[in-house]
Amino acid sequence: MPLPSQSPEVAQAIRVIQSTYGDTVSIEAKKKNLNKFGVNALVGTSYETIAQFQSTESDETFVTTNLIDSISSSSASDTTQTIVVEGHTVDLSGNLTFVSQEAVLVGQTKVVLGTPLARANRAYVKSTGTALTYPAALVGTVYIYDDTAGVASGVPSAASATKLLIAAGETSSQKCATSISSADYFLITSIAVGVTAVTGGGGTAERIEARMEIRDVANGGPWTPLGTDLGHTVSSNPVLIRPRPYLIVPKNHDIRMRARSDSSTVAAYGEFAGMLASVV
Repeated sequence: MPLPSQSPEVAQAIRVIQSTYGDTVSIEAKKKNLNKFGVNALVGTSYETIAQFQSTESDETFVTTNLIDSISSSSASDTTQTIVVEGHTVDLSGNLTFVSQEAVLVGQTKVVLGTPLARANRAYVKSTGTALTYPAALVGTVYIYDDTAGVASGVPSAASATKLLIAAGETSSQKCATSISSADYFLITSIAVGVTAVTGGGGTAERIEARMEIRDVANGGPWTPLGTDLGHTVSSNPVLIRPRPYLIVPKNHDIRMRARSDSSTVAAYGEFAGMLASVV
């Protein structure tokens, strides 16, 4: 029997996880929602992640060990902000463990993270004072990266080394992608995708296609679609989907939203949200 706090959709997802993967899970044990959102101002005619990366990087270059160890700003003025970095470490068996940590910026000088990561999924400026004090926007762009190719004036020398960034003038990263730890499943309850502007190409993009993709971290293999592709026309409202039954992302998986345009370069945004269910 489902618990009183469970909707029929949650109860069904729990049953499917048990029958498909052999795991018993609980949302009551975790009590945590997950909301991922991102933007990409330069979506072209090939699929790329709806996220902000360094330079012209269109997708994250994933690492298989805990190489993400550094953070710095492109501006010498960013010297007092505390950045909260959320991500995952990986062990020798390929299992992800969620980690949240803080780092105080020292301008363009590299700061070494206390815990090096294999995945960096979200970063934001920590509020100061009371809980309602909104943090000041950053002067420069803050980069979170693996320092294998060096850094110059706070900017990683290799664009592919950057796994996450907070754009100048902002207080939070914009990355419509994340990872799920080896102790959790993710039940997706809502998806949104849309276009904000046509930014190049000399014409009007009639449509973008977007898709959700997942990949097993420990076992590797190709990215596989999660559900059907999404479509959106520039002149219409965003695509909003509330899947029933809920979409299930298995434990220890990466997930991302990618998009491509028909013709012009467009600015696209995406978001997906749901709840975590812990293995018990």
